[in-house]
Amino acid sequence: MSFSDVDPEPLREFTFFVDAETYMSYGGELGATEQDLHDLGIESVDIPRGYASDLGERIPIRVRATARGLKAYARLIHLHDPLQIEEMQRVIRSSE
Repeated sequence: MSFSDVDPEPLREFTFFVDAETYMSYGGELGATEQDLHDLGIESVDIPRGYASDLGERIPIRVRATARGLKAYARLIHLHDPLQIEEMQRVIRSSE
């Protein structure tokens, strides 16, 4: 079996909604490098700008990743919202 015969894991897209105050308390930084994110199966992270002035908002963070990558990103941002976790799991199951 060659590696070229192995289909890559499909990518999914999910938008996490993170509390701006929590996000800013971490300085907008994750506990991972760009290479760590890639190794986890995360292809891209899109974080819009302009949320620093109103900490009452929730920041939409769009992530394109494998199922493993989405789960890893949820851990990195300390996601505890049961509705978002349920929706993320639905997105993962829908493309299996």
